[in-house]
Amino acid sequence: MANLSAQELKITKSPEDFQLYARNKSDSAKVFISGLVKGTPNFKEYTLKVFKNGELYDTQKDTLKNKKFSLSTKIDAGLHQFKFEFYIKKNNADSLYLTANNVVCGDAYIITGQSNSHASSSLSTYSSPYCRSFGVKTGFESYNNKDKKVRWGLATGNCPNLKGVGGWFKKNPHGVGVWGMELMRLIVEKHQVPVCIINGGSGSSSIEQNMLYPEKPSLETSFGRLAYRVNQAGLKNNIKAILWHQGETNTNTLKGAESYESNFDTLFNDWKRVYLGLEKVYLFQLHPGCGGDYASKLREKQYQISEKYDMVDIMSTNSVIGHDGCHFSYEGYLEFAHRIFPLISGDFYNEKPDGIITPPKLEYAYYLDNNNIVLKFDQPINYNDKKKVKGNIHYLKNQFFFSKGNSAEQVSNMVENITINHDKLTLKVKKNSVFDKITYVPNKFYLNTKDVYNGPWIKGSENKLGALSFYNKKIKSTNNIKEWHGYKILDSTLNGVNFKLVFPKKANKKKNWIWRARFWGHEPQTDLALLEKGFHVAYINVGGLFGNEKAIQIWDDFYNTITTKYNLNTKVVLEGMSRGGLIVFNWANRNASKVACIYVDAPVCDFKSWPGGKGVGEGNPSTWETCLKQYDFSEKEALLYNGNPVNHLEYLASNKVPILSVVGDIDNVVPVIENTALLQKRLIALGWDLTIIRKPKVGHHPHSLKNPKPIVDFILENK
Repeated sequence: MANLSAQELKITKSPEDFQLYARNKSDSAKVFISGLVKGTPNFKEYTLKVFKNGELYDTQKDTLKNKKFSLSTKIDAGLHQFKFEFYIKKNNADSLYLTANNVVCGDAYIITGQSNSHASSSLSTYSSPYCRSFGVKTGFESYNNKDKKVRWGLATGNCPNLKGVGGWFKKNPHGVGVWGMELMRLIVEKHQVPVCIINGGSGSSSIEQNMLYPEKPSLETSFGRLAYRVNQAGLKNNIKAILWHQGETNTNTLKGAESYESNFDTLFNDWKRVYLGLEKVYLFQLHPGCGGDYASKLREKQYQISEKYDMVDIMSTNSVIGHDGCHFSYEGYLEFAHRIFPLISGDFYNEKPDGIITPPKLEYAYYLDNNNIVLKFDQPINYNDKKKVKGNIHYLKNQFFFSKGNSAEQVSNMVENITINHDKLTLKVKKNSVFDKITYVPNKFYLNTKDVYNGPWIKGSENKLGALSFYNKKIKSTNNIKEWHGYKILDSTLNGVNFKLVFPKKANKKKNWIWRARFWGHEPQTDLALLEKGFHVAYINVGGLFGNEKAIQIWDDFYNTITTKYNLNTKVVLEGMSRGGLIVFNWANRNASKVACIYVDAPVCDFKSWPGGKGVGEGNPSTWETCLKQYDFSEKEALLYNGNPVNHLEYLASNKVPILSVVGDIDNVVPVIENTALLQKRLIALGWDLTIIRKPKVGHHPHSLKNPKPIVDFILENK
């Protein structure tokens, strides 16, 4: 450090050794060095040199202004390490004042909960210069002045003086736990991005002990100690996700289990308020084991939480290897990381999964007849029939429990055998069943033993993940739930008009929806792809009205119903095939502020072209007569009518609503020149445009694209 006898430099911002800066959307981060001079300055010029992987990367120079200095530079995300050197210039020579080594740019996460959130192991020897953490994982212990001196360092899955798995109640500088360390390794090696995890887990802690308590001094609570470390690390607004494994302690009392959801609501809202950049919470459903008699009820609460919040995804721990009744083996904790990694890869690293990456969950149960109950899951499943434990054979058929009405009593040994067909598991019961609720997996022990339940399991056929357990799920008297391509569909009426609403497996956080205007189920590839992205798909039958005032009124009512009763996004994606273009454009121009974007396919944009056939197209005389009747027009009146889409695009243009039209170049039914091309010409005159995908040597059919990716990408970009 330079001799500063005539002055004192106070640094207000600067990088630290081993610091991780959170990357922004441009895959970079700004690094600042700033401060001020106390006393009389004896220098004017100062310099910042930045080295990337040992080579000079950037040089910044400036002069003091009002005794203050400030410089900034940008560092890139990726497997790079940066070094910073800050010089002041005295007597025409640069004097090194400050250095910071091994700085990286990447992503930050939090892990917290109770013991299974932070298990360490002497076998966890992996280390990487790109895996970082900050401060001391203290658990319930105070965060003292010695702890505060521990700043940035390389993350570890081990714990001082540990043999085997444990470290539940030990202070651990830069400790992230076995599965936290493995998760970091997977991210760094596959996605080539440095990672920081800050683990705030506390062994045996209840959810209440993990909550904020603003009336208490910050460092006296687990929440406060974790938030302190994250804030000191400069990451408070840049935490991508929180991974939460907690609940065993809350299974000891009925109150602890029943209040779990409301307590999580409070905790979740405080997380979002404190960690402003938070995008996801990953919640692990408890494995049967340590805890009390209310584990089944609490596991159901955890499932309900995941259904309640778009930001929350749930992962099963059922069938994880190495379970000892409370904790897991080193290999079992590695499996935690491998289960959650595909979800994180999809959410934050644009990786499209090869298959299903979520655990099987029960969608509904129903009586096939008096002696057979069907359990419908959200994916294909298989199961282990039996497992031998301490000389006893335990069968899956005996791990289902039944109850009726409000009775707390659960009856077992009711199932004679099990059969599986794709995503349906059928239980043949011993006698005519009178039960209306079903539970899967016991609270803790195999029946009539003190051996902790550890399988047999229902698993995903494809991913081998243990199915989520469920508690007191309603058994319907019959299967009155309809499906469309494996998705739940509501088929109903509104004011006497048939409508359909298809539900995704899990709605995305914006509750997006696409509204099809015509030909329900025809060329459904775009709709199916969007269902996979968490969109709902809606349809109401107005095809025979050709976009007239009655059709617009029906659409107004349907829009209000969908956005209020079903709480879907107030901005909708519109989809119109052929004559569907008439209602799509007529409604959209009047409601442009409610439209996210429009996808049309060989769209009719002027009924004089089709069905009228008054241009180069072939038309359809009988349909033309129907169209005239719906508008109550004579043909002369229809030909003078200026209310077709090509005549009214002003609000679509002024609101700059994105439009995509897919057309066949040799369409002689709905000729492009009289429809999409004319629409484009008039939009351009209004200062706007649309995107056209042309299919060479294709007529009016087939609609859509075999691979709908260009259409889906357009919609996702403009949703």
